[in-house]
Amino acid sequence: MKSLIFKILKIALPLLLGFFLIYISYNQFTDEEREKVYSYLLDANYAWIALAVTFAFLSHLSRAWRWNYMLETLGKKPKFITNVMAIGAGYAMNLIIPRSGEISRAAIINRSDHIPMDKAIGTIIAERVLDLIILLIITATAILSAGDAIIGFFKDHLESAFAKADPIKATLYIAIFLLIIISIIFISRKLQLFNKVKSFILGMKEGFMTIWTMKKKWLYFFHTLFIWSMYLVMFYVSIYAIPGIETIPISAILCAFVAGSFAVAFTNGGFGAYPYFIAQVLLVFGISETLGTSFGWILWLSQTMLVLVYGLISLLLLSLRGSLSSK
Repeated sequence: MKSLIFKILKIALPLLLGFFLIYISYNQFTDEEREKVYSYLLDANYAWIALAVTFAFLSHLSRAWRWNYMLETLGKKPKFITNVMAIGAGYAMNLIIPRSGEISRAAIINRSDHIPMDKAIGTIIAERVLDLIILLIITATAILSAGDAIIGFFKDHLESAFAKADPIKATLYIAIFLLIIISIIFISRKLQLFNKVKSFILGMKEGFMTIWTMKKKWLYFFHTLFIWSMYLVMFYVSIYAIPGIETIPISAILCAFVAGSFAVAFTNGGFGAYPYFIAQVLLVFGISETLGTSFGWILWLSQTMLVLVYGLISLLLLSLRGSLSSK
């Protein structure tokens, strides 16, 4: 019973955080500002978004191809289409249960090519480590390129916030925030998350070392760079979808990209957090919160639709293939 409750909370808490961020975002807008957000969404040039989605899908295909370089070290090489479907199904699962996609990916190639689950998960951990290193490099670049703007923004707005703060609202927001943090800590302890984190770090170290022992490691690194290039290009071309965003500097694009990337870790697929974080970052660069929020929602909705369609098609094809093989 307790484990069931913890599993439910593990799914529910990120969703509640997402709804809370949406509430904060829209509650501060006037009716006129809300209408402006809706008009931005309706009037956007979705040809640019379609192009951005294409770049995103190319990154998924590259990820599927890259995976085989790692799996070859295990003496296995699944078909490319199997990897494509496994990754699509994994992305779809992550929208429902955070971090469940990695298990789904490993389970699919375990069933199709008899690759042991632990070894398959090890290859996924290894690619996550390398991806994290790339993201941290982009994060450092973003901070260095926009350091003065970020420091100046927080200095001005913190002074203004303390001067105009409503004590009751501030207390309520702090209480809700602390409640969420306490709940996460409580659930983490009950699930022995701290021990799992320690084991995960050790697993990452072992997994990462296999990158250097694989035969085609330079091709693996090439695909890694290609994947992240596609992510950045996807984000860049999207700024042309809404008039007013296209004027932002490269430093703003990098900072918003980083904010969106980390937002995905906070809630299911970035629900609520992705548009909120992007809007807050773009405020630093003089983009209105209505425009920034609209941009964040267009990005999140388009990428989520891609994941849903890609994931559902992958699950359907895997189901059909399973039915045919069992006959």
